[in-house]
Amino acid sequence: MKPVFHTCIENLKKKLIINDQLYRFDKERNELLQIVKRTTDFGESDSVIIIGPNKSGKSTLVDSVIKTLLPDSYTVVSLNGLIHTDDNLALKSIIQQLQMENLEGALVDGSFADNLHFLLESFRAGNRTASKSIIIILDKFDMFSSHSKQTLLYNVFDAVQSQQTPLCIIGLTSRIDVVELLEKRVKSRFSHNCIMLKPPTESNELLERLKCLLTIDKDCKVKSNISKKWNTNVELLIADSQTQELAEKLLKLSNNSTKLNMLIFMALSNLSEGEMLAVKDLTDSYNALYERDMILVHLLGLSVLELCLMISICHHSEIYDQEPFNFEMIYARYCKFASQNSTLLITKRQVVIKAFERISIMQLILPVAVAENKNVLREYRLYKCSISLDKVRTASNTYYRLPPIILQWIDSNII
Repeated sequence: MKPVFHTCIENLKKKLIINDQLYRFDKERNELLQIVKRTTDFGESDSVIIIGPNKSGKSTLVDSVIKTLLPDSYTVVSLNGLIHTDDNLALKSIIQQLQMENLEGALVDGSFADNLHFLLESFRAGNRTASKSIIIILDKFDMFSSHSKQTLLYNVFDAVQSQQTPLCIIGLTSRIDVVELLEKRVKSRFSHNCIMLKPPTESNELLERLKCLLTIDKDCKVKSNISKKWNTNVELLIADSQTQELAEKLLKLSNNSTKLNMLIFMALSNLSEGEMLAVKDLTDSYNALYERDMILVHLLGLSVLELCLMISICHHSEIYDQEPFNFEMIYARYCKFASQNSTLLITKRQVVIKAFERISIMQLILPVAVAENKNVLREYRLYKCSISLDKVRTASNTYYRLPPIILQWIDSNII
């Protein structure tokens, strides 16, 4: 038999993974719904840009609106500025998604001009009362404005004004200055509908979202007494002063929903069988996710060779009073240690150089006089150590199966 709250936890985790529920933004949703419905119900073409930070819910907002429309009243065309990097790719995708390649006169494999002419003629041949509405979603809208002469944007916005086939253009972007990126001729054809999605600025808003994510819905297949007990516990959890402090800390860290979702998912995953969520579970998850010592995390992610180089670097820095060093100095120190210990093989020089460079990329060592280093061979570029030997010692004590000879070497800088 499954534990009492197993189904509750599994349902909540599924909700977090799917992440298709819209929180807040009721006013913005109604505004977008009215714009879209004017197109699908009355054949009035329009355009709108939704602006908001990454992970603020722009796509979720659009999806929630589209789900409320009658399935036979519209066709959705989705484009993404990261995928459709030029107008030709975007145009072919529009034709393919509208399944126009099977129509007489279609020229999907033709030139850009031929394809564009075919698409625009198809739009003009439509009827605002009889034709099915087309909703074109342009994700990463700002990237489309970087296309040559903004030809595609100009023509689709121009088609919106022609009032033939009902069109609704929805742009999604995180750039607040996106309208200013449009050329004058494109801007004049844009309807200037902009919907702003502002991230939460108060911890109360974050707590409300936390409550929504943890509450068991009525349609969930859980016995009423169990769901009631779980939801009552959630109410107490939200009212707890420690949870409120946690929300404030999380808000300072990030105001998008991703980190909150990760926090909740980890807390639910770590619950023991039959237990309900407690403040300690949320706090432990927060500490594990967002208050880790990142230098220690980086050190534990090093290979044995890289860790040996870090020990050599720390020893050198202690002996020479934090004086700058280059690869040759550290390589000589490492080779001397490796040659005196039969348990370690002297690695090829090129491999050691790559390990040294990775340490630099991770910013465990920092370059000195970057401008001067450009004209110096990489083996002789100067660096300074950014961490202490104590930190390396702490990492080595928890490093998985580190050879004992290396642990002894850490405490001796005679070599």
